[in-house]
Amino acid sequence: MNFCPTCNSVVETKIIFTYTAEREMNDEMFGNTTEISLSKCLKCQNPFLKQNHYQIVEGEFYPNSEIQFFPNTENIAIKNCPKIVFNPYKEALKCYRAHAYDACVIMCRKGIEAICMDKGEIKGNLATKLKNLNSKGILENTLYSWANELRLIGNDGAHSHDQIVDQQDAKEAIDFFDALITYLYHLVNQYEELIKRRKK
Repeated sequence: MNFCPTCNSVVETKIIFTYTAEREMNDEMFGNTTEISLSKCLKCQNPFLKQNHYQIVEGEFYPNSEIQFFPNTENIAIKNCPKIVFNPYKEALKCYRAHAYDACVIMCRKGIEAICMDKGEIKGNLATKLKNLNSKGILENTLYSWANELRLIGNDGAHSHDQIVDQQDAKEAIDFFDALITYLYHLVNQYEELIKRRKK
């Protein structure tokens, strides 16, 4: 069983191909090995690529660690962003996986509020805060448009009884939120480090 981001549910999967590396064993039948598996979701047919590491004890295999290469669900920027931003992102994912799409986009909107607070914008409504970040150059025009769209989708989730927030709306809200975090808390820092290294 795996969580499939396309189906947004835990699904049954079927292994298509498995490669097991040569086992590293000692004379007492202790050792380890690595297995790479390619499987597919039985609902949407999307692939999963995983690496499993096994500890071998007296000839028996015991799972030690697992890494999913595809779909890649890890984002280093998310781990490095401030807690005030990370918490609504984590909650938005929980809501999305629970099919609570209104709640998901509301949490994404809360995350945009958190970014504004972290960047020093604490006065006025969210629209004003985003305009101020744009005028300061913290949010360039494209990112400002994304953040403002997240604000509007979040408003629909919180206040509108006519505008339905569906799975695609919620998924795109998380994707935009993810992109904003990646830019502000990872790529900007990487760029600054690059400039420092080149000046040495």
